[in-house]
Amino acid sequence: MPAERSLKARLCLFALAGLGGFAVDAAILTALVHQGLNIDLARLISFACALVATWLINRSLAFSDRAGAPSLAEFAQYASASALAGLINLGVFAMLVALDGPFAGRPVLAAALATGVSMSVNFWSYLKIVFAPKAS
Repeated sequence: MPAERSLKARLCLFALAGLGGFAVDAAILTALVHQGLNIDLARLISFACALVATWLINRSLAFSDRAGAPSLAEFAQYASASALAGLINLGVFAMLVALDGPFAGRPVLAAALATGVSMSVNFWSYLKIVFAPKAS
């Protein structure tokens, strides 16, 4: 089994996974909105795609020293642990685009801010719940 990563290294890799997930989120959101899909539905779809992408990236990078073989059970736990952060993320996004301000016409900027707000909840839940050290 690989040596336990330092918290600093894990945070950096988590940030890289987040950037990758955000790129997936932003690209899909932009494409769907451009095709005329309702912005809220477009964001739900883009967010779900980003969730799958970040699970794959996080388990391969930030938590590779703790991850076992990929499984549906692990993904379900990852998705469950992400639920609170996801609700925070989607709530902040909806609030920002609903306000008749600078975010109304800039959904990717609203998504970026919402993602930033929810990141600490995600990191803690992945570190302490989903990819917690396994008892030997």
